[in-house]
Amino acid sequence: MPLFLSESDVTSVLTMPDAIAALETAFAAQAQADAINLPRQRFYLPGGELHSMAAAIPSLGVLGTKTYTSFADGLQFYIQLYSVETGELLAFIEGNRLGQVRTGAATGLAIKHMAILETPTAALFGTGFQAETQAEALVTTLPNLREVQVYSRNVLGRQHFCQRMTAHLNIRFTPAESPEATVRNAKVIVTATSAREPILQGSWLTPGDFIAAVGATRLSAREIDEEAVARATVVAVDDLSQAQMEAAELLFAYERRKFLWKRAIPLSAIVIGRAKGRPDKDAITLFKSLGVAIEDIAVAAVAYEKAKTLGLGRIL
Repeated sequence: MPLFLSESDVTSVLTMPDAIAALETAFAAQAQADAINLPRQRFYLPGGELHSMAAAIPSLGVLGTKTYTSFADGLQFYIQLYSVETGELLAFIEGNRLGQVRTGAATGLAIKHMAILETPTAALFGTGFQAETQAEALVTTLPNLREVQVYSRNVLGRQHFCQRMTAHLNIRFTPAESPEATVRNAKVIVTATSAREPILQGSWLTPGDFIAAVGATRLSAREIDEEAVARATVVAVDDLSQAQMEAAELLFAYERRKFLWKRAIPLSAIVIGRAKGRPDKDAITLFKSLGVAIEDIAVAAVAYEKAKTLGLGRIL
């Protein structure tokens, strides 16, 4: 019988280090042809959308789907986790917190393989729901981190976010006065916003910078401009097929002849060392994150196993 895991169950068992480790395992399996990712499909209705994505990770013994709706009243996320051996439904999981953590974990994994880890200063654009786990990923993966410079359009929200994250993560989060000031002295830069037009300009980048562009997953939104894409020595994506459909920053740069798709490297290839995530200390590196099913299913497997061990959840 399947196990039902609520948002509170997921929150109580899932940690950022566990999620990053799960993604590393999943992407390594994918690079070795032992995992499959099906890009997101969108089903449009007059009042909202249904989104569906799927993945199989035989080395973890699971496959599954993530479906969610986006309507005027908000988003609803659900994950169905199955046994890869029997097809049995193992778990039905509420996926809001899980998706939030896995998005942060993808950034954390990219930082691990593509950034200068010794940096004491990072930059974070955005103070919303996804920004919280991006902050967790920064603190988890950067051992010498001392300060995160934060920018969002809402001044009061920016201040409250910094106060909350400073208390929660024991690292200084400092409100920045402008987008350009946010990246000053920061070698790791994360954008996790709802911006439709670029908030990060390529002209602000300096040698050695790493950028994780996280917030835009539609053709109608970009967080970084084409110059930022052009200046990146390495451009990594979590799924090439999905990026070619959804990564507006890369598509726009391609149309402006600032980027060629043959430059896009799957994060999985970097994870196993088939490609270099950081060829030298001065290289500017970019990870375009879209959020893919292989991430959801890998993290769902961790949550399921930990919940079983702790006796959490409810049998359906």
